[in-house]
Amino acid sequence: MSRTKLLALAAVPALALGLASPALAVNMTDPNPVASSPVEPIAAGQTKIVVVTCPAGTSALSGGWNVSSATIDVTGNRAMSSTQWQIQFQNESQQPGNVQAFARCAA
Repeated sequence: MSRTKLLALAAVPALALGLASPALAVNMTDPNPVASSPVEPIAAGQTKIVVVTCPAGTSALSGGWNVSSATIDVTGNRAMSSTQWQIQFQNESQQPGNVQAFARCAA
């Protein structure tokens, strides 16, 4: 089962992204695009930091995440710079999982 959490500093409309490739995905049709990381593995009992960079000319406003298991916690969620958002994950399980980070960007 997967759960999605989204923490927003401003009202954020629903996210709709198609991730056709493992490269950074950006929905540029939205006036405030959402950038996302590829889906990344996280080993059992491990911590992983994922950084998302907003497109040129935009700033990171907020971040969100998607995890593959309720046993994967978010232990950090913050701006790294005006254009980057960082999410830190902790896998409390004995099983590996997957994580993905998002950044809401604005011009």
